[in-house]
Amino acid sequence: MQQVIRITLDRVATVATLPDVAMRVMKIADDPQATEDDLHDVLISDPALAARVLRVVNSAFYRRQREVSSPRGAIKLLGLNAIRNVALAASLHRLFRGRRAIVGFDPTEVWSHSVAVGTAARELAHHVSGLAPEEAMVAGLLHDIGLILELQAWAPEFAEVVKRAALIPTESFAALERELIGATHEDLGGALCDHWDFPSEFVNACRHHHDFRAAPEEARRMPAVVHLADRMAARLGAGFTRTVDGHGFEAEACLLLGISSDVVRDVEEQLPILLPQTVALLAA
Repeated sequence: MQQVIRITLDRVATVATLPDVAMRVMKIADDPQATEDDLHDVLISDPALAARVLRVVNSAFYRRQREVSSPRGAIKLLGLNAIRNVALAASLHRLFRGRRAIVGFDPTEVWSHSVAVGTAARELAHHVSGLAPEEAMVAGLLHDIGLILELQAWAPEFAEVVKRAALIPTESFAALERELIGATHEDLGGALCDHWDFPSEFVNACRHHHDFRAAPEEARRMPAVVHLADRMAARLGAGFTRTVDGHGFEAEACLLLGISSDVVRDVEEQLPILLPQTVALLAA
């Protein structure tokens, strides 16, 4: 598997890249010597990204009583880490645009599913002590990025995975990935986030969202949130959902997160209403 991961990252080095400004935002947020001015200078260098950040900050997600009118105001209000997460959320859609489709698989459908998962994860995080909703949203948006890596690096093999998954609905998508590619989209997505030096919450959400129990014990809450959100989005039929099989661990996830099944039900009922808002916020 490690050899497959290395080959994959080598093959997609020029494909799976975030916009330069988003990577600069990441570096600033991780630099203890960085200042608000440093982040402000990066944001205003990309007016389109700055506008999307302000759109998210002023959205119903934040329930602000007054509008934030400038990137500097947003930074002062939310802080470097929250702005990092908003900037990432506003940039990720670019990774899914313009990718070629194959029979039974369209990358834009992966993005649609990821937006639904990010939306649900964010709402769930409001009910979980110590989890930042913006981080949960980014984790949800990222969770299936490994599928795009498979499409780019292992196109013939991935096409066969998708074909066989469609022919045999009861077969595990992950099992087909392991058989035909040698690694799963979780393995590859986690490796990519690691390669990008993303926070461990994002790495673990990508690597363990189908079974959060496989994550280190102290790092299971974010994968558990994404696990629940992934299954909600699948029940809604949002985007490409074939990776979500019938063997979930929702009761265990709720117990770990300290939330009730009523919370999950309420978020799931709100998801069709919230989803169009998120789509509009993250649009190019």
